[in-house]
Parts: sequence; C-alpha cells; structure tokens
Amino acid sequence: MLIIGHRGAPNLAHENTIDSFEKAFKNNVDGIELDVQLTKDNKLAVFHDFHTFALNGHNQLIKDILYKDLQKISKRFTIPTLDEVLKYLPANKELHIEIKSNQINNNIIVDKVLKSVSKKNINKNCIISSFNPFVLSAIKKKAPLQKVGLLWTRSIGCSWFITHYSYYKVKPYSFHANINYFNHEIEHWVQRKGLKLYFYTVNNSRELIKAKEYQADGIFTDYPNIDLSSK
Repeated sequence: MLIIGHRGAPNLAHENTIDSFEKAFKNNVDGIELDVQLTKDNKLAVFHDFHTFALNGHNQLIKDILYKDLQKISKRFTIPTLDEVLKYLPANKELHIEIKSNQINNNIIVDKVLKSVSKKNINKNCIISSFNPFVLSAIKKKAPLQKVGLLWTRSIGCSWFITHYSYYKVKPYSFHANINYFNHEIEHWVQRKGLKLYFYTVNNSRELIKAKEYQADGIFTDYPNIDLSSK
C-alpha cells in the first residue's frame, strides 16, 4: 500500500508548500498530493481553498487575485506554482495533482497542467484528479493516455456532480474515496470496474485498519511516517 503525502507533510510544515513536500520526501513517502487552481493571471497556484479566508479572514476568490498579489496576502508562507514544485519532485515518485475548479469549461487550467506534466516528462508517474468530472473529461480528450483519478465522497453539501457514476463519462484509472463513506457496496463496484483504489485522508489507526481491510492500493495521509505495521 502506497503512502502519499497529503499536501506534503502538513503535520511537519504548512501544507502545499515546498517545505512540506521536501519533508514528506525525507520521510520516504511513495508520492505527494497537491492542489492547483488558477489565479486571475492564469498562474497555477498550489493552494487548496478557493478563497483567501485562511490567509486574511476575507472570502476573496483566488481566481480573482493576481499571483503576485496572492503572495503579498500570504505573509506566513510562500504559495508555490506547480512548476516550482515539480523542480523538487524526485524520480520514480507518484505525483497526484488535484485540479480545483467548479467550472464546466476548464480548458485553460487543463492545458496548463498537461503542459507542465509533459514538460517534466512525468506522465507515467502522475495521476491528475478532481471532484469535477468536466475537468477529467477534458483531460481524457486532450491526453487520452494521461492517468486520471475520480475523487468521491458522500459528505453533506457536496456538489451535484460528485458521484461515482461519473466513471462512465471519464473512465478513470483510479478511484479516490473519502474513507469515512466507503462501504462494501462501493468496494464491489470499484472492483468490477478494475480501478486502483486510494483513500483520503487516513490519519489514525482506525482509518488505516479500514484501508487495509479494503485492500487499498494507496492512502493519502497528513502523517508521512504513519506506521503501516499497526494492527
């Protein structure tokens, strides 16, 4: 079972930063996961939230802010671009890029992510994921051989398009499931479709035991030194 550093190693450094990714690699993770979204000037900012509330207490959308201004708002840590993170990616490590987008038309962000991945020549070790099936569908049309991961949850308030039935539109390589909502019904469906199975976010022994019981191929965790030998 692969250990993927969820936004790097957020228990050791601020999530989605170069420091966080470097610390994850120093703890011998099998790969890292990060979030990307477009700024106003179409830079691929590695940042999770759609708004700036965590930075300055305001709900200004990232997509409405220039990248240089976003850096000014973020006083405690530096928000990297995707290309900057890729400079620190070791060979033979998995890279999971989650594209953050609520739009139906995602051509700009899809094109830019695919360009960065291709330029780095890491297509085989990269899985591009999203909750948005329109993002994944666009990727498959533009780069049919690119691996994509369908993110899934059943949490209250999630968008209408977050469903495992998006499989039929996307035909993903892997299924990235919220471990809290996973059950045998979904397990059997994943097995029938022949999908790789990843769980998020596995941070304690109870969740780890569940991941093992369902024979996950990998887990996303905030703790890169999580003990897989625990029973």
